[in-house]
Amino acid sequence: MTEKQTPEAGNVKTDGGNYNEQIGKHYIHAETVNIYETIPNSSAPSTNNGKVIASQKQLAFAIAGSFDEVDHAKLKAIVALLQKISGDATIEIIRVEEGSIRIILNGSDEGLERIKKLFESEELTEVLGTSVEYVDLTKLDEKSCLIRDIVQNGASSANLSNANLSGTNLRNANLSSAILTDADLSNADLSSTDLRGANLSNANLSGTNLRNANLSSAILTDADLSSAILTDANLSATNLGNGNLSSADLRGANLSNANLSGTNLKNAKLSRIFLFQRANLRYADLKYADLRYADLKYADLRDADLRNADLRDADLRDAKLSSARIDEETKIDGKWRLVWEIATQGARDKNLSSADLSGANLSGANLTDTNLKGTNLSLANLSLANLKGTNLSLANLSLANLRSANLTDADLRGANLRLTNLRGANLTDANLSATNLKSADLRIANLTDADLSFTKVEQARFGGNSGLTEDMKLDLKRRGAIFDDFPEDHSGVLIGS
Repeated sequence: MTEKQTPEAGNVKTDGGNYNEQIGKHYIHAETVNIYETIPNSSAPSTNNGKVIASQKQLAFAIAGSFDEVDHAKLKAIVALLQKISGDATIEIIRVEEGSIRIILNGSDEGLERIKKLFESEELTEVLGTSVEYVDLTKLDEKSCLIRDIVQNGASSANLSNANLSGTNLRNANLSSAILTDADLSNADLSSTDLRGANLSNANLSGTNLRNANLSSAILTDADLSSAILTDANLSATNLGNGNLSSADLRGANLSNANLSGTNLKNAKLSRIFLFQRANLRYADLKYADLRYADLKYADLRDADLRNADLRDADLRDAKLSSARIDEETKIDGKWRLVWEIATQGARDKNLSSADLSGANLSGANLTDTNLKGTNLSLANLSLANLKGTNLSLANLSLANLRSANLTDADLRGANLRLTNLRGANLTDANLSATNLKSADLRIANLTDADLSFTKVEQARFGGNSGLTEDMKLDLKRRGAIFDDFPEDHSGVLIGS
């Protein structure tokens, strides 16, 4: 048996009833197609001022096989093949139905008639190696008319609740702000479709192609998006709460500020999500999810199920990890596993000296009497954390958030607290000698019996502090500190509340 050769791009062979052509990364090969090299003028599609007139008919044909076997790449190749053999570039699949895979076409009258004749004359008995079972040319049915109307005129703000649009081709359609609650859009092609602000709550989008679709601010609560293709889709500020995204492909999607609380993301492909920032993933099911390289900055992952998930190289800066379910099979960088342990269990009396906890969200964590000497906590969120008696000497806390933290009796000698937010913190009896507090915000902080000797306080903000005498205030002011409760200092730039 002669081995088939992969055709060169643009190479079309019609001899012997064979058809081969490269379509992007996919190759068409059909063994029972007879193609005329040129389409006679008499059968050219009718036009109006150069524009092809779309038929009021639809051509349906069935191919053998299971529905799962007909992927979107194959449908694209089928369209390219049928356009080629009919000489009609307007031939388009308007929907695909389950059963024996019923494919419904629209195009010009001439193009549809030509394809029908090729089927009936048995010149075309297979499509991409799959046998054709029957062919039927009829008037456009109600569903096909609706599809064509949406594609041609858009359906912005239209009420399409409970509509059956399964298997349809709505590529590039305008469905912004449309009401699609409880609609069936399973296995539809919605690639590059505008669905901004649309209401798709409880809709069936399983297996749907939403590649490059714009779903920003859409409502998808309780929607079924299992096995959907959402690569490079815009899901910013989208509400996906309690939805089913199991086995969905979300690589490259924008999920910034999205609500995914309670969402099922088991086995979902989430790597290369560069914009997962501030997403609400609380209680989300992320078992076995691929989150490699995902941007999860500021994401809320509290109580999320991350067992067996892959979080290698994910950006988890300021992500909320407390009470997330992480096990030994979870693939996560050592730094973030440690952050999760501290956020969930605390680190009282532990030795974490010289650890890298930069960018960690440890808000409210119990770090009482912990050894954090020389630890990198720059940009960390330690607001409301309990750091009583903690050793933070020589630690890097620049740009960290210690708002309302408990730092009583803490050792901060030689620590870097430049641009740190200490507003409302309790620093009673804390040792701040030789600490760098340049441009830090210490307003409303309790400084009772705190040691501020040799502290660098240039541009540091004070005001409303407990424990500071007037002499201490004057000394700090001479060293460059700014006091908001001094009228002559009000000309300076104030840090926002």
